Amino acid sequence: MGKMQKRRIYALTGLPPEVAAVTFAKCSRSSEPFDKIVAELNADKSRKFHEKWVVGYGHSSVAEHAVLSLAIENVSILATKVIEDNRLASFTEKSTRYQVFDKERYYKPENLMKSRFAKLYEETADFIMDAYTRLFPLMTNFLKKKYPNAQEIEIKNMACDNLRYLLPTAALTNLGMTVNARNLEWGIVKLLTHPLKEMQEIGEELKEAALKMTPTLIKYTKFNEYLGETIKSMENLSLKKLSILDNKIKNKQGVALVEYDTDAEDKIVAALLYRFSKLPYEQIKTEVKSMKKEEKEKIIDEALKRLDKFDRPLRELEHIYFTFDVLMDYGAFRDVQRHRMCTQTNQEFTVEHGYSVPKEINEAGFIEDFIACMEKAKKAYLQIVKEFPKEAQYIIPLAYNKRLLMTINLRELFHFIKLRSSKMGHISYRKIAWEMYDLIKEKFPGIAKYIECDKS
Repeated sequence: MGKMQKRRIYALTGLPPEVAAVTFAKCSRSSEPFDKIVAELNADKSRKFHEKWVVGYGHSSVAEHAVLSLAIENVSILATKVIEDNRLASFTEKSTRYQVFDKERYYKPENLMKSRFAKLYEETADFIMDAYTRLFPLMTNFLKKKYPNAQEIEIKNMACDNLRYLLPTAALTNLGMTVNARNLEWGIVKLLTHPLKEMQEIGEELKEAALKMTPTLIKYTKFNEYLGETIKSMENLSLKKLSILDNKIKNKQGVALVEYDTDAEDKIVAALLYRFSKLPYEQIKTEVKSMKKEEKEKIIDEALKRLDKFDRPLRELEHIYFTFDVLMDYGAFRDVQRHRMCTQTNQEFTVEHGYSVPKEINEAGFIEDFIACMEKAKKAYLQIVKEFPKEAQYIIPLAYNKRLLMTINLRELFHFIKLRSSKMGHISYRKIAWEMYDLIKEKFPGIAKYIECDKS
């Protein structure tokens, strides 16, 4: 009997991303330990390996071991939502809730600045950013009086919370991104294919920065014809088919549950039992349908009753899906969009859906200033959009509403409602979480009772 090998678990540190990727890739064909594999590698050998296997033979999963952390500075708020539209990556963005934005730092689209709208765009953006800056000390004084026991940092955060609604999506911001080379490659392709020049330039600059660390894995990224032409074609088709309805937009609900598994409870029970059975799913599902309601409730209760503060529900809940059509202000969208485990389809930003007004803007007596900014932005947008429909989005403040279609599994919904309903959260997305919870409770009270929703 051979000697039992000692278990080894250790970190490989200080490796260039491409070398790290090759080190782990070789595991599938080599019996050598990882530290011995890496000792025999260098940048040139790693490059040749990737040229052959990743680029030549399409073994793209290897590129997932090459992880990059990229700092992205002075991009528009609008751009961050495009950059962050990548499911398998991690992002941290400069917060509009905790930081004061500089009134002179906003993006100016090059083609717009060369057009007859240049003066209108700058005058409108300056007007809004000046109001944001001017109202900050006034809002701070109001909040100090309203909350005499609050700390200075709390007052600042509350002032940011209220006044962020004024910021146009052109406001410049920063974000950090950690992503593997495989997903970065697709993210860059999407940027290079985007109709807005800022996104294309960001794509080129991301590629340039990443090539210094991974000279092989992303060097072939370019404009994607399928993506570019298909999106353009679908946009034209939508305009043609739905333009007649433009004057009949219905904005009745903040959150609408538009599609869902009507047999969600049966699916949960069947999925839970499936893991511990040898039977096919259809046979289990048939058996579940014949069960009494009390039996099903007992099984669901057994699976969820022990959930504690930091626990995650069993993965079987991922088999159940809900689709929500959400109308929310752009500020809330910035937070909701971060839940990338769900599938999101978001419409372009427009002024068609009106805007939200923070309660304390009214209380502080700043409503006239606020409305003046909203109306000035709307007037500029409606002029610019006729010739520059994409660039017109930059002038719209975060207070304006936009639509997002979210298809989310039940397990992620547990997380979303718990996190976004928290009293530490912003009221605009807390309301979204509350409405989602109420819609689930109405359809499936037996499931909703296990979802943590803070309505305090």
